Amino acid sequence: MSKAIVVVDFAYKGPKRTGRGTGRQALKAVLKYLQFRDKRNNHLAKAHTFERWQDRGMGLSHGEIFKNCDALQSKHVLAWTWVISPAPDLMELVPVSQRRELLYELTERVVEDYYTERGFDVPEYSYLMHSAKTKGKDGEPPQEHLHTHVVLPGTAPSTADRLPVYNNATKGHDRLFRQVAAQHFADMLDERGIDWRPLRKEPKPEVEAGNEIDPDEFFSR
Repeated sequence: MSKAIVVVDFAYKGPKRTGRGTGRQALKAVLKYLQFRDKRNNHLAKAHTFERWQDRGMGLSHGEIFKNCDALQSKHVLAWTWVISPAPDLMELVPVSQRRELLYELTERVVEDYYTERGFDVPEYSYLMHSAKTKGKDGEPPQEHLHTHVVLPGTAPSTADRLPVYNNATKGHDRLFRQVAAQHFADMLDERGIDWRPLRKEPKPEVEAGNEIDPDEFFSR
């Protein structure tokens, strides 16, 4: 199988502490970490005029986002946390001035299309971009690794009441997530006239699966 063009993953934080890294305090810590993680090395994040979080209804700060997660939680999910990570070698084909805009647009397309395909209205969410470096292999220099972290509530809006949202690998939700992300990223590269296919023998809308859990099923065991 050819190398993935985009890697996506989702995890969740439950409202109750069941061990290290779980519960409300863990979500608070994660949100704060996401907001400040690469601020020291990110000149954009240092600027007072830079909007760190992209607010689509959940807020512009870790405190505000936590407050909304708390208000919009489901029985088992305080918040969903996603990662959307395009392949660094393909992102290098995108002009530097266009990379942030592309990644923002990709993130929003994936969120909106995934929920629509699941039959939900699109929920409130916030996201931010992180920049890292890959480890160079076989003497190759490291590459910039841009990716977004998305925070979504445990429920989605509806006309009657908010509906709980669970992601279950056995029901194909992870597969759908990967397909949506890969298709949109491929489309966006094509729309910009970027010749990316030679870097992939058989580009497919599939990437490595994460360890997704359906909290409703998990807690009913």
